[in-house]
Formats: sequence, C-alpha cells, structure tokens
Amino acid sequence: MAAMEGSANSSAGDRSRFTVAAVAERLGAEVDGPGTIVVEGLNTLDLAGPNEMSYIGSEAYAARWEVSRAAAAAVTAGVRVPGHDPRRRALLRVPDADLALAELLCLFAPRCDQPAPGIHAQASVHATASVHPTASIGPRASVGAGSTIGPRTHLEPGVQIGRDVRIGSDCILQAGVVIRDRCILHDRICIHANSVIGSDGFGYRPDGRGGVCKLPHIGIVEIHSDVEIGACTTIDRGKFGMTVIGEHTKIDNLVQIAHNVRIGRCCFLASQVGLAGTVEVGDYAQLGAKCGVADHRRVGRGARLSAMAGVAEDVPDGAEVYGAPAISRRVFWHLQASLRKLPELIKTVARLEQEHNRAGRHDAEPS
Repeated sequence: MAAMEGSANSSAGDRSRFTVAAVAERLGAEVDGPGTIVVEGLNTLDLAGPNEMSYIGSEAYAARWEVSRAAAAAVTAGVRVPGHDPRRRALLRVPDADLALAELLCLFAPRCDQPAPGIHAQASVHATASVHPTASIGPRASVGAGSTIGPRTHLEPGVQIGRDVRIGSDCILQAGVVIRDRCILHDRICIHANSVIGSDGFGYRPDGRGGVCKLPHIGIVEIHSDVEIGACTTIDRGKFGMTVIGEHTKIDNLVQIAHNVRIGRCCFLASQVGLAGTVEVGDYAQLGAKCGVADHRRVGRGARLSAMAGVAEDVPDGAEVYGAPAISRRVFWHLQASLRKLPELIKTVARLEQEHNRAGRHDAEPS
C-alpha cells in the first residue's frame, strides 16, 4: 500500500497508515529525520514496533529512545534525545508531547461506524417524546414521556431515559446509562456505560416511632456542555433545586456525587471520589482517587486533593491537601519526614530510660 500524503488516511483492517510528514503536519511539528517513514500505530517506547510511533515528554523517557524499536516519536521541544539517528528514524518536535499525544490518540484510534439516524425497531419511545431526526436510539433503549433528544445524539442499547428529560446535541450515552426524570443534559456530553444520573439522594431520618423516614428528593441534575462521565458513576438529584456539573468537567469511573453538589468548570475527579451532600467544588479543582469530602464543605478554585484525602474542613483556593484528615501539603510531608525518624527516636528514649534507671539505682545504693 502506498504511503499516505497530507492529512488523509487509509486503512488495512482497522489500522490507519500515515507518513511522518502527514503526522507532523497534523501536529504542527518540526521533523528531525525522514518524512517518508510510514507509521501504522501508537505505542509506548518499550513496546512500540518498527511500524509504530511513540512520544517523549521528558529526558527520563528520552534515554529509552536508543533501544526502542519505534519508527518515530513526538518529543517535547528542548528535550535532548541521545542516540537519535535521523537517517533511519524520525523525531517530531512539538511544544508539548503530552498534548500531542492526545492528537495522536485521535489519529490512530480505530474508526467506529457512525450509528444511522433513527429509532431502532426494538427501542421504546413515548408518543409525547421528541427525538430529533438526526438522533439515533439503539435497541432496547427507552425514552419517557415528554423527554427531548437533541440533534446527532446517540443512545446506545439499553439506555433508559425517564420522563421530561432534556438532552442536547451531539451527546453519547453508552449502554446501560440511566437518566432519571426531569434531568437536563446540555451539548456534547459523553456518559460511559451503566452510569446513573438523577437517582434519589441518601436521605433518611429517625421517624420518632422506632423506624426510619425517607426524605424525598424532588430536585434534578443539570450537566453542562462538554462533560465526560466514566462508567458506573452515580450523580444524585437535588433534595430540592439542582445538583450541577460545570462545563468541561471530567469525571472518572465509580464516582459518587451526592444531592445538591455543585461542581465548577474544568474540574477533574478521579475514580472512587465521594462527595457528600451540598459540597461545592470550585473551577479547575482536581480531586485524586478515593478522596472524600464531608457534607457542606467547599473545595476552592484550583485546589488539589491527593488520593485518599479525607476532607472535613473547607479547602482554600489553590491549596493542596493530603491525608485523612486532610492537611496542607507542607505539613503532611513534614509529618511524614518526622515519622521516618520515629523508630530511631524510640530507641533513643529507651536507651535514656535505661541510663536514668541505672543512675537511680546507683544513687540509691548505700555508700
């Protein structure tokens, strides 16, 4: 098959083939080596084959280039790459290899067939629902009364949409997603398989008669544009009012977001984060895996919570907190350094006690 020119591609099976020159044009990269090399995939430096390319984001990875079998690599400008032979392999110098990687992943991703517009014969759409002609509703999906599905939105098999739900344009709801009554999804939202949006919050009180009273949750969830939500994540509806997810926020798998939480724009929540009721998360905050935030707390704009942080107090804007209970990064690492000295300190205290006891016995002996 001939090498590809420009930004076009062709495929053998599901594999795309590009010349280095075509990839460089796509990345806006400067090429150090043959532009005629053909690459057919993307891999790590350690695993890449002679028809694949990789990326180098720092000098720590650059040291692996000499023994790598990769035909080409995107490399951050200014990173020195020892052992590079521009006669047989190519480096594509870009401002930031990590950002270039995102473009490369899109370039080499297997192409999926676009679903045909329309409603599958095995889908169930209520007579009062509105589905745009360019939307696609997969088999065994259902759309409840009064709900609206916007242009080019795709519901995969088994998706369940409740009553009076509003979903905007260019959304993708993967298999098994559930959107409960009256929730609102704006445009270009991707929700991965088996996530549930708009379930009841966890609200119970003793009923005074030896039992438990459930508190109804009558609010909704509103998800703004360009949000992506991972698999098996749950976002509870407001007790009243809204649980809100801001635009461009990215939420990992297995995250629990409770009633009336408000998350700002461009936030990142890693797997197994848990946010209790009415937590507020400011714009650009980053929450590490398994961290938890107590109810009614605020995580400030640009704050960073480490993995497994347990947040019981408000976190100021721009702060970094570690540990449970969460404390500032500086204090946390100071305590960790002190803990490493603890075994030796225990030995020292034991020795001093022995010396003290011996001295006491000596003083007590009759002269």
